[in-house]
Amino acid sequence: MKMDRFKDYDPGVRDLVLRFEKRGMGGGSFFDVDELEVIMDYYLEVSDDEALETAVNYGERLFPGSGEVRLRRAHLLSIRGQYDEALRILKTLEQTEPDNTDVCYAMGAVYGMMGRSQEAIACYQRAASDGYELDMVYGNIGDEYYNLGQLDRAAEYYRRAVSVNPEESRSLYNLACTEFERGNGEAGVEFFNRLVEDRPYNKWAWFGLGLLYGKMGLYERGADAYEYVLAIDNTLFDAYLGLADSYIDMGDKSRAVRTLRDALNYTDDPAYVLFCIGCLYKESGNLHTATVYFRDALKDDPAYAAAWCELGLCSQKMGYSDEAAGYFRRAIDLDPEGNTGWLCLADLYIANERWAEALQLLETNFHPIDGSITFAVRMCYCYYRLHRADKLQAFLAMWQYDRQALYFGLLATFPQLADDADLALFLLGHDINATDK
Repeated sequence: MKMDRFKDYDPGVRDLVLRFEKRGMGGGSFFDVDELEVIMDYYLEVSDDEALETAVNYGERLFPGSGEVRLRRAHLLSIRGQYDEALRILKTLEQTEPDNTDVCYAMGAVYGMMGRSQEAIACYQRAASDGYELDMVYGNIGDEYYNLGQLDRAAEYYRRAVSVNPEESRSLYNLACTEFERGNGEAGVEFFNRLVEDRPYNKWAWFGLGLLYGKMGLYERGADAYEYVLAIDNTLFDAYLGLADSYIDMGDKSRAVRTLRDALNYTDDPAYVLFCIGCLYKESGNLHTATVYFRDALKDDPAYAAAWCELGLCSQKMGYSDEAAGYFRRAIDLDPEGNTGWLCLADLYIANERWAEALQLLETNFHPIDGSITFAVRMCYCYYRLHRADKLQAFLAMWQYDRQALYFGLLATFPQLADDADLALFLLGHDINATDK
């Protein structure tokens, strides 16, 4: 589905942006500072940093002394991770315009990106002095308190944001999560129930209630809440996902599939939805139908590495090992830094007793600094099957893995080895060379 990039914007904003984009092509080429602010803010809100840079460069040429243009330059730098440069501009603006709350807000955002939450909170508090967009400011303060681990203060500010704007979606969502995380789920449910009683058409309050019920294991009530959301606004994609999750938790995968199919009409990422439907069919053992959905997901997004892996797993279970290997290799090509494709292909080789090939593949992508033993477990298994106690000894000596942890990891990954006494001797026994041939 192609989304209208001006869907939630005033026609005047659309006209300005399009005229700016057509400048030099007979569409006019001069804009005053106020018009440029609208254009730059549009690009900032839609996260188009290249277009924002073009607009900022244009503004700096026409109005080199404009604080508003310099402020947008700081925004651009912060988006690109150039926080120190952004702060230098903002601190200069703060000296010349000490009462400019937009500068305070921008500084709060930069400090937040830098992980300096206390300084971010102080800036946001100053930004709140003008009383403008307090729901967003309080929500940001809540986020920073959450980052500091101060969940009580975080919940306090999320509630403040909601008191200013009862439909502030971000704060309602975060409030539901925070209340559950701090063990205050029942009081959170009480808060959301009062909110929907006062505002029965508040879709985001119903959404937060559904989220909280789900986290508390009250899946049927969660499903009812999401149904209310969709009765109010049947285009809200996230509510379909929440409702599908509720049905999955209730063990009703068929209704989850129907819900996700309905969601296809309201998403800009159909590949993800098709992938989720495929996973549900795969989990239910319907591999042929799962394959159809994974292929549909890949038609929409051929670079979807996870879908290639799932397609490979379905093919492997249906006995098409060569096809599966090709799909896993495609996933590896698309996401060589990820582990899933490598592990799937290694497991395929292991299942077919091609241990030497599996070992070579695993050694190629072994990164012990990841802290994961998933590769190490499979490598140990291959050493065992190949009777390479010498290689296992060298491997363990080099990386200093805990043998007992590896042993139990092997049993968890390959439960058929539980009664294999030779494995325990090979990995844990006093004479580790006993099985070396």
